[in-house]
Amino acid sequence: MTHPDLALRAEQAVIGAALRDPAALDQIAYLTPDRMAHPTNRALMAALVETRTSTPTAPAARIPDLIAQTTAVRGVGSDYLRRLADAAPQPRNIASYARLVQEAAVRRDLALHLDQLRTPAADQRGPEPSLDRLLQRVEPVSQSAKFSDPAPEPYQPRTQQFGGPEVRVDARLERQDVVLADLLQHPEQVREVSTWLYPEVFDTGLRREVYEAIVVVAERDDPVDQLTVEWEVYRQGERYEIEVEVTRDEHPDYLARLATTAVVVGAAVELGREVLAEDIRTQLTADFGGIDVSARAPGTGPKPAAEIQAAGPVPQLQPAPLLQPPPVQQSPTIQPNIRP
Repeated sequence: MTHPDLALRAEQAVIGAALRDPAALDQIAYLTPDRMAHPTNRALMAALVETRTSTPTAPAARIPDLIAQTTAVRGVGSDYLRRLADAAPQPRNIASYARLVQEAAVRRDLALHLDQLRTPAADQRGPEPSLDRLLQRVEPVSQSAKFSDPAPEPYQPRTQQFGGPEVRVDARLERQDVVLADLLQHPEQVREVSTWLYPEVFDTGLRREVYEAIVVVAERDDPVDQLTVEWEVYRQGERYEIEVEVTRDEHPDYLARLATTAVVVGAAVELGREVLAEDIRTQLTADFGGIDVSARAPGTGPKPAAEIQAAGPVPQLQPAPLLQPPPVQQSPTIQPNIRP
């Protein structure tokens, strides 16, 4: 299911990208303001479209001021809009963020229709199990925000507090984190690495799910960043009917930590080979660890079995005498009978 925080972040990414580049709205003309879930975002999207239509040549620096003058939303001013623009992850990828917003809107519509269909009618005998199962696969209809509510703060990943408990992982998991951080920050390596680094080398759970999401997003030719990867993690969790915990307390801002980890370009290739070699060694040890290969070493003989013990001295066997050829029989000499 689509996490509500992810849907809000996708909407803010679209609006922030449009604030920084109003011409980008031409790429997402299909996305109407009513597809936004939050009323503040609906009002801002409508104002952006109106400003783009009325003053198409207005520079991007003036857009926050124009929107603030035409939008009557509590807490929305020029400063708020500029912070919203600065928080946009990748303005050039507005089309991908718009598809995420549209996907979340379709899921909300589907959940609403399913909820209405589940309401028992006068001639209905009982609930429909098929509708119940289908409704479980989409997010339930929740109480939406009201227009009078304050505008949501632009998304900012939580930073690690100094002086708090330091999260330490072993060297093996740290290598996996560096590989993921390099792929997330330099996605041009994903296609090369994914041809030989299979997902099973990562630990089961969050790390493997993040790697699979990165590969899937790259194969779709979508931009690989924190928002798109986290969205794909939740999408895969719904597909395989597993519970994915990315933004829960036990994994606070894991992707944000990967996105801000200092890595050298190419670390994913170098450390990925080490991770792969380590996994192969582990598999070989598990599969062939019980086989004694010392007898195959050059210059060594086979080890005697432990259960065979000598009962006494080995008797000396005399070699058999050589076979002699049979004696040659002398044929009788026949004297010629010579007559005088």
